Amino acid sequence: REAERAMAACRAYLHEATKDLDVLLTPSATGEAPAGLDNTGDSSFNILPTWTHVPCVTLPPFKGPSGLPVGLQLIGHPFRDHRLFEISRTVFSALSS
Repeated sequence: REAERAMAACRAYLHEATKDLDVLLTPSATGEAPAGLDNTGDSSFNILPTWTHVPCVTLPPFKGPSGLPVGLQLIGHPFRDHRLFEISRTVFSALSS
C-alpha cells in the first residue's frame, strides 16, 4: 500500500510538472537498438510512463553507429492518446525529413 501511495504521488507530480506541455520527450533507451532478437535493450526510460500510467510512443528517427535505430520516446497525458499520436506523426515527419 505504501508503494501504491508513492506511485499515486508520482502520477500527481508528473501531471502537475507537465500540465503546460504537449508531450515530454525522452530517450527510448540508453543507445541504439541491440543487434539480433535475443534482447530488446535497457528499458530504464520506460519506467516513468509505465509506473505513472501515461501513454507513450517510441519513434526511430535516427541511426546509431552500427546502423540500428536510436529511439526517441514521447510521453503524453492520461486519456489523451489520440493527441499523443497526432504529435508523434508531426515529430517523426519533422525528424525524418
